[in-house]
Amino acid sequence: MRGATLFVAVVALGGCQKPAETPEQAQARLASESAAAKTAIDSLNLRFIKLLKAGQGDSVALAYAEDGVAMPPNAPPARGREAIKAFWSAVFPLNPGGSVRSEVVTAVGDHAIERGAYTLTMTPPGAKEPATDNGKYVVHWHRVDGKWLIADDIWNSDHPAASAPAK
Repeated sequence: MRGATLFVAVVALGGCQKPAETPEQAQARLASESAAAKTAIDSLNLRFIKLLKAGQGDSVALAYAEDGVAMPPNAPPARGREAIKAFWSAVFPLNPGGSVRSEVVTAVGDHAIERGAYTLTMTPPGAKEPATDNGKYVVHWHRVDGKWLIADDIWNSDHPAASAPAK
């Protein structure tokens, strides 16, 4: 009797398991997750640029996860929202503007990787015209409580690095 009960329990539990996903099903699921994430991220990118142009440091920092990291070119990483807020707040006096163009978003569950290109304009103090930078970026997004937040943000210019003055 004990063996029969164990057999029935094993068969019943086996019936509760999800059948394995086929490669085609996995590919379709990943494509669907990625398309949904890209739609959400495209909207968040538009909001980010709007907040950047408005100089809203607190709101820009809230686009990042609590332990998010911004990795700007030629500068140390800004780790955590307060450091990220301080980094972007230092940029605001340069009247930043520009755009981002998300090229690819690949999502799996609550994680997404975005790759794209940017154009950034800033007007240095005393300059009559804004300077423009074009480059590329990679962002690792993490969905927390249903909201996509930036976990890691790295970008770099397509322009050659400025050379040091000759001595």
